[in-house]
Amino acid sequence: MSAYTKITYIFFLLLVLFIATPIFAAEIRLDAHKSEVSSGDQFSIDVIIHSDEPLNAVEGRLVFPTEQLVIKEIHEGNSVLNFWLEKPHVEIPGIVVFSGITPGGFSGANNKIFSVVFEAKNTGYASVALRDIKAMKNDGLGTVATLLIRDTVVSVKPGDSNFRREVFTDIEPPEDFTPTIENNSSIFDGKYFIVFTTQDKISGVDHYEVREGKWGWFRVSSSPYLLKYQGLDRNIFVKVVDKSGNERVVVLDARQQTPWYRHYAVPGILLIMLAVGLLLKKTWLKFTR
Repeated sequence: MSAYTKITYIFFLLLVLFIATPIFAAEIRLDAHKSEVSSGDQFSIDVIIHSDEPLNAVEGRLVFPTEQLVIKEIHEGNSVLNFWLEKPHVEIPGIVVFSGITPGGFSGANNKIFSVVFEAKNTGYASVALRDIKAMKNDGLGTVATLLIRDTVVSVKPGDSNFRREVFTDIEPPEDFTPTIENNSSIFDGKYFIVFTTQDKISGVDHYEVREGKWGWFRVSSSPYLLKYQGLDRNIFVKVVDKSGNERVVVLDARQQTPWYRHYAVPGILLIMLAVGLLLKKTWLKFTR
C-alpha cells in the first residue's frame, strides 16, 4: 500500500468516525447515592443534567421496577427548573413523569432536576432508566438539544429487620419571593391577577395559600391567581408551605389605600349589633320578671 493510499485510507476512516459519532453538548444522568443496598433500605437517586450551552426546558419519564423498588418521596427542592409544567409524580406504577422550564435558560455541570427516595424490596439488580427525555435549547427557536442519557443500576441484597433510611431534615422556610400584580387581555378577560413562585431547597414546595385583606382566611391557591377585589385596595398575603410544614408569608401592599374608616366598618357594625342584642335581651328579661 502506497503512502498516498494509506493517508487517504486514514483520512476516510477518521471522516467516517467523525460523522458516525454524535457530539453531545448536554448530558442527563441518574446519580444513585448507593450502588448497593439491602432490602428494607431507603436511598436516593438524583436526576442530574449537564449542558455546555443554555437550555430552558426539560421533560421526560423515569422508569423503575416495581417488584424491587417502591417510591417513598419525591423532592424537587433546589431544582434547576423554576416552573413546573408537570411536577415529578408517579403517573402509573413504575413511571415518574416530569416537565419544567427555566425562563432565561441554564447551563453548567451537576444541575439537579429532582430526587427520588426509593425503598428496596426484593433482591436482585434494579435498573432505573430515563425515557422519552427531551431538552430544549434557550435559543428562542425551540431547538431540541442532543442529549447523552446515562441510567443506573442498584444491587439489592438480602437485608435484616433493621430499618435504614436517608433522613432529610428540613427546618428552613421556603425562599423569599415577591408576588407581582398583572393584567393581560388574554388572561382572565383583562382582570387583575397576581403571579408568584419560589423554591424550597430541601423538601420542595407543597402548596400556596392566598388571602386578600386583613380579615378572612387563607385559601389554597396557585399562580396565576385572579384577584377577588379588583380595586387593588387591599393588602394581599401569599403563604408558601413546604413539604415539611415550614411556612413563609409575604405581603403585597395595596395600590389604592382604603380610607381608615372602611377598615373598621365591619367590626363596628358587628359591635353595634352585639350591643343592641344585649340591650334587647336585658330589656326582655326586665319585663318578664
